[in-house]
Amino acid sequence: MSQQALTPLMRPRSIAVLGASPRPNTLGNNAVANLQRFGYAGAIFPVHPSAPEVVGLKAYANIASLPEAPDCAVVALSSDKVLATLEEAAGRGVRAAVVFASGFAEADAAGRALQEELQALCERTGLVVCGPNCLGLVNVTARISLYSSSVPEGLRAGGLAVVSHSGSGCIALSTLGRFGMSYMVSAGNSAVVDMAGYLEFLATDASTRVAALFMEQMRDPGRFAKAMAAMHAAGKPVVALKVGRSRKGAAASAAHTGSLAGSGEAYADFFRRTGVIGVDDLDEMAESIALMLAVKKLPRGDGLGMISVSGGETAMLCDVADRTGVRLPDPAEETKARLRTALPGFGTASNPLDATGNAVYDVSVYEACMDALASDPGIALVAVAQDCSPGLSKLGSGNYRRIAEKVAAVAARLDKPVAFFNPAAGGMHPFVIEPFENTDVAVMQGTRGSLLAIRRLFEYAEFTRAGRAGRETSPAAVRPDPAWRARLGTGAPFTEREGKQFLSAHGIPVTRESLATSEDEAVAAAATLGYPVVLKVESAGIAHKTEVGGVRVGLADAGAVAAAYRGILASVKAKAPNASVAGIVVQEMVSGGVEMIAGLSQCAPFGMGVVTGTGGVLVELVKDASLALAPLDRARALELIASTRANKLLEGFRGAQPADVEAFAGVLVALSSIAMAYGDLLEAIDLNPVSVLPAGRGVRVLDALIIPQKPSL
Repeated sequence: MSQQALTPLMRPRSIAVLGASPRPNTLGNNAVANLQRFGYAGAIFPVHPSAPEVVGLKAYANIASLPEAPDCAVVALSSDKVLATLEEAAGRGVRAAVVFASGFAEADAAGRALQEELQALCERTGLVVCGPNCLGLVNVTARISLYSSSVPEGLRAGGLAVVSHSGSGCIALSTLGRFGMSYMVSAGNSAVVDMAGYLEFLATDASTRVAALFMEQMRDPGRFAKAMAAMHAAGKPVVALKVGRSRKGAAASAAHTGSLAGSGEAYADFFRRTGVIGVDDLDEMAESIALMLAVKKLPRGDGLGMISVSGGETAMLCDVADRTGVRLPDPAEETKARLRTALPGFGTASNPLDATGNAVYDVSVYEACMDALASDPGIALVAVAQDCSPGLSKLGSGNYRRIAEKVAAVAARLDKPVAFFNPAAGGMHPFVIEPFENTDVAVMQGTRGSLLAIRRLFEYAEFTRAGRAGRETSPAAVRPDPAWRARLGTGAPFTEREGKQFLSAHGIPVTRESLATSEDEAVAAAATLGYPVVLKVESAGIAHKTEVGGVRVGLADAGAVAAAYRGILASVKAKAPNASVAGIVVQEMVSGGVEMIAGLSQCAPFGMGVVTGTGGVLVELVKDASLALAPLDRARALELIASTRANKLLEGFRGAQPADVEAFAGVLVALSSIAMAYGDLLEAIDLNPVSVLPAGRGVRVLDALIIPQKPSL
């Protein structure tokens, strides 16, 4: 959404409050009072049918009686009055509105219909709307409050813009008191303007340096990706907390791939490819915001150098760095020599570095140690872990302030970013951290949150260096086969054999097999394939054949095949009496490979995701899986495989021969192409197991489950 389109909402020159009330502690009264208290310099027009004034301002009986058409209308009315009011406002020339009322799509079917009417009205009139079901927004820089709740006291201008679907998300971040803010937007249902639109505006806003998103849902991934590209072009990081990422909905799928990979994995991959800094909770979000706001020089690498004045805390830092995936490179020999010169004789040149208690009283030791670490080519960022909790004594806070002063002075002349964090969360002593005001040193709290923020900064810097925004590569598109599209479009379930025919037609290696409808046919088929063989029940109504005794493996002769044929039919009849059985599939026996799972799963709203991990009968127990959204190329497929625990098996575990990882990556790429060609007709594909044979021998899909989408009525 263009800067011009959102300007009347984000920077209105005049404002009408529709539903303004002379009664205190009402939405309409609060909205007018907030504008006055916050120092809005433009014209305010309270609208009330009978009151002569509201909060000391002249009130107007209706929109038509206003002396001019305001840029923006604050609508403090119930949901049943909103549409008629907006229609009248648009007719008067109002270009933007904030709608506080609930009772729209978040409520029920009637509310969803009402919201659709609101969207249609805005599309027809060009009105841009924040909300409904929201607290509104605050332009902190320009002192404009279109807000129904109380504006936090002491809210100061700065570079952080917060956009939140949840009102509490706005409140939580704006009341921390740690960040100067440019905008605070409680977007609510985002019926007209969603996060992508706000990001497009913020990308060109001079007062915004970092955006923080508290996200409940994403409606248009394509537009969001374009908005992220605009933010990257402007050099503005975006930190996002996506809530509601559980696997509960995905677990309802019959395919293992649906239960292994949930919404969280899909959002994580989308954030990865669009350069969003994804976090898991508000604490992590706060530390990432603090770091991104402060750092002006992005790190060139992913090595962290850390320094403290405690041996015990240094050991803790190692532990937490290991758990959070932060790399602490061993200092180069030249760096160690410099550190030995700076440290007292009992000190150890290491990373993280214990500068010893001497550095508390002789801050020149701290300076020399920081210089040494910063000079190391393997270190991209220097972090100082220093206790500075609010309960420090006067003597302690004075000692640690001297360290802070030295850190700030050294950081000013280094060409690498510097962070200072209190190892414990729960606040920081203002006297200790005061030297970092108006510097590029990030001040954070909590070891885990701080180190996670640093890791994400490294990832963001790598993304920025690679210029990956919008440049994900993909394999050549597969031309959809009209016959297969027609077959998928019926919505009828596939048998395993038909599924393998579909896979083979799209370049995925499958087992040799044939259908038998009698014992004699089964024995003849086994002789043709060569022993040993596998027998499986052929039934479109049985998704997982092992659960009904529908599989026999390792059959070495005709007698075993005949007995297995009879045994399968008897077991299926007992355990799935209503299933329609077309016969028994006789399949070649493949052995000597690593069993993996591969497949596709719908990942709303992004389309299909490619899933892989440890396969076999224990797949649900092991739950080792990684997901990447389609499309993906071979390089991304190899990254996906490497991120699984099963990768150790593929590499050759305990002397075993390495598996054909390249061939398995080809399967994932082929699945990605299938997703792009048939994703609108597929619910899931589950290939389990896929036998990844020794290097050079390829792969074989041993079992396949293809679930078409049910046709819409």
